[in-house]
Amino acid sequence: MNSDLIRQASAEEIESWIIARIAEIVNVAPAAVSPDAPFDSFGIDSAKAISLMVELENWLNLPDELPLELLFEAEAIRDAATGIAAAVSDMAAQQGGVRP
Repeated sequence: MNSDLIRQASAEEIESWIIARIAEIVNVAPAAVSPDAPFDSFGIDSAKAISLMVELENWLNLPDELPLELLFEAEAIRDAATGIAAAVSDMAAQQGGVRP
């Protein structure tokens, strides 16, 4: 387990992070990525999607992996970000601390 504290990012911060990474992956401006669009609408293959989740976990300094379903099964990016923020909050509570 990582001894550093988890970054407790808001759903909005996570949403912005995901949008920026999707834009980078599909080579469009972040403004072209709607938070109301489902993740799978961007044509990102599973290897890139898993890589995106690993990057997100590293950015948040998580001790455990997030369930991929949080990203893949959400109705929209905004919903995924909300679910991820809740999962991160639960992990931080279990770890006993957060980092802003």
